[in-house]
Amino acid sequence: MASIVAYIELREGAITRPSRFVVAEARRVADSAGATVFALLMVGPLAQMEMDKLASEISAAGADRILCSSADTLDGPALDVTHGALLAQVAEHLRPLLFLFPAGDTGAHLGPPLSVRIGAAFMANASLAVHAEDRAPDPASQRVLLSRWRSARDGQRRIDVGDLERPVVASLAAGPFPPPAGEPYAEVEMVPCPDVKFPDARVVDSEVDTAADVELCRAMVWSGNSTGAASAALRAELPTGTCLVTTDEAGAPAIRVAAPRDLFVLPSASSTPAKSYPPMAPGSVVTRVGSGTRAANSEEASAAADADLAELAAALRRARAQEAAS
Repeated sequence: MASIVAYIELREGAITRPSRFVVAEARRVADSAGATVFALLMVGPLAQMEMDKLASEISAAGADRILCSSADTLDGPALDVTHGALLAQVAEHLRPLLFLFPAGDTGAHLGPPLSVRIGAAFMANASLAVHAEDRAPDPASQRVLLSRWRSARDGQRRIDVGDLERPVVASLAAGPFPPPAGEPYAEVEMVPCPDVKFPDARVVDSEVDTAADVELCRAMVWSGNSTGAASAALRAELPTGTCLVTTDEAGAPAIRVAAPRDLFVLPSASSTPAKSYPPMAPGSVVTRVGSGTRAANSEEASAAADADLAELAAALRRARAQEAAS
C-alpha cells in the first residue's frame, strides 16, 4: 500500500500547530488515495510517559503509525548533519509517495537535501488538493496535486503525484488547528538512529528567537512601524496562531520561511511592496484592510501605525466580549 510520511516538529517539548496540520492533511489525502500515514518523530532522550503523551496527540491528529527515533544526536536543532541520514533511511525503507514537512524553517533545512538523497522532487510552501477524475463507467480516480507559486508569482507550478515516477518532498503552508481525525493511540515503532557523519556535533550556544512564532503562524497582520507599546498591546489581543509583523521586520529570516494562510495588511503598511510579503501558498488570502496615505515623515508614519494597532486591538476586545456574552 502507498504511504505518506509526515514529519513532526517539537518546540519546547510540544508538537507545533503546523505539524498537526501536516498530519491532518496527510490523513485527508490518504483517505482519498488509499494510503497509510506514517508520522516521523525524531527526538532526544525522552521518558516513556512523555513519549506516550506525544504519540497519543500524533495519533489523534490522524496518523496510522508512528515512527520514533530517540538519540542524543537528535537532541538539538533539526539539521541535515544530525537528522539527514535517518530521514533518508526512513524514505528508502517506506518508499513514500509524499514526504511532508510542516511550515517553518525545518522543511527549508531538511527538505532539499532529503530530496537529493532519494531522487525526489521538492516543493516548498505548497498546497495539497485531491481531485476526482471521472472515468465512467469505471470508478472515479483520485488525483493528488501539489501546487505552489512560481518565484515571480506570475503563475503556479503543479505536480500530479500520481504521474511522477519518483516521490515528492514538500513543505506545506500553515493551516488551521485540526480537530481529532484519528484513533486515540496508534502503533509506535522505534527506529534506530544510524551513525551520523559528525557524531560530535553539538550546540555550543543558543539564544531566544523573538521571531520564532512568525514562521509558524497561520495568520499574519502586517503593519507600519509603530511604537513598542502599541505593538505589545495588540500582540496581547491576537488569537493563538496569529502574529504581528511591522515593515521594519520585513527582512527578518523568519519572514522568508513563513507561509501563512491569511495575510492582513493594515493601512499604515499599504505602501509595502508585495515582494516583501512572506511566501504565500496557493489558496492563501491577502486582505488589505482599508486604505492609507503615505506619511510625510517617520513620526507621522509611527502615529498612523499606532492608530491602526489600537483600532484593531479594540475591535478584537469587542469581538471577544460579544462572544462571551452570547
